[in-house]
Amino acid sequence: MLSLNDLEKEYLELEKENFQDGKRIKFIANLGASDEIAYHYELICKEWQDGRQLNLESSFDRHADAGLEFLFECLAKESDQKLKIETIYLIAQILTKSKHRDFYTAFCDRLIPYILSFTSAENALRRKLIIALGWVGTLEQIDILISEMLKSKDSLCRAWAAASLMQMSFHRASQAILRDKTKAAFLQGISSEKDLYACAAMIDAAQNLFGKKWISSSAAQNQEAEKIEKARKMAVRFLGEN
Repeated sequence: MLSLNDLEKEYLELEKENFQDGKRIKFIANLGASDEIAYHYELICKEWQDGRQLNLESSFDRHADAGLEFLFECLAKESDQKLKIETIYLIAQILTKSKHRDFYTAFCDRLIPYILSFTSAENALRRKLIIALGWVGTLEQIDILISEMLKSKDSLCRAWAAASLMQMSFHRASQAILRDKTKAAFLQGISSEKDLYACAAMIDAAQNLFGKKWISSSAAQNQEAEKIEKARKMAVRFLGEN
């Protein structure tokens, strides 16, 4: 296990070499294996502020519940909205890797009020909160995601809300209850959505949730209008059945 001094030296070397991939991957592993939680978070914050994609956060889950406690302490003290939402998203990401751990449910429950406290965040940050809610939310938050999917003025917020409803079934919500509670909403959303990408995202989420195959991932990603419209008709036919 490397000391803080060793990690700082390694980071300075990396910076000089413009974060060369092989050495960067080794450094990420060393950060996660260390006890230097505060330093690890400090570098992640620097990465966010510099707009880089170094993936330093990918080993933060190795700090387990001590790392999560530290992040919650930072949330309580932090006043910058962007940093706060990035930290919420990081906690949610860690929790998706920690479903088998004893601390999973308690930390998920602690995170939900933080997610719900940002009702007026700008769209790019709001999308992160929507995704995080899909990872840690329960059946009690379904209506919030349905409302985002059907009413948000931002097409990507609508798309991510649909994906998050589906994600709930892999995390903390019963698939059977989700199907029952979202069928009418998916019917409404898919029927009326004007944005091709958002419509494809809704179809893809619904087909995963209901065990169907209406559209391929590539057709959805590439916004292939003809295939999306064909899939829309099939989805609406199925979702409209009693």
